[in-house]
Amino acid sequence: MNESIGFILRTQAAILTAVLSLFVFFGSALADGPIASSNTALLPPPAQEDQLILKRRLQAAKGDIGSFLVFAENFRNNGETKTLNQLRNPVDDFLKKHVDNLLAQNEGYSTLETARLTAEIMFIKTRLYMSMDRNDDARKTLAEIKQRFGSYQEISVELPDKTTTLDEGLRQLDIELTKTAKVK
Repeated sequence: MNESIGFILRTQAAILTAVLSLFVFFGSALADGPIASSNTALLPPPAQEDQLILKRRLQAAKGDIGSFLVFAENFRNNGETKTLNQLRNPVDDFLKKHVDNLLAQNEGYSTLETARLTAEIMFIKTRLYMSMDRNDDARKTLAEIKQRFGSYQEISVELPDKTTTLDEGLRQLDIELTKTAKVK
């Protein structure tokens, strides 16, 4: 008799343990408990997520402005001044609506990576202005780069021609702008 009561108690304890285990497992899965929230622990915090989005947007803008630069240089090298002048409005719209707003947004909080991307975009923007014979705009952008990135002059940047320091890239732009001013 004691043996049958012991058997019943052990069986009831096993069933109770199994039922409680199922409630804990399914309850946490359905109620966004520890099991479901363990997946969200892999997501970056909101500020870091904002930086990732900003970095992607900067990379996309860099690629887009680089495409405009390729077109402008091609038209200029082939002597297609009419086509080069037709490129002016789309370039101005793109710079005003996308690039300038993005650069202003990045000014508030930036990491070294977003600062590097911003400098690269502004460098390409300067070269784009130069390719479109807009040397005054190129000088303004160059002055803005120097002012904005004075403390970052030694960072490594990927420019259209090569990878170098920002300081060396700015020196190169100064030389090119000086040459174009002497030619005119």
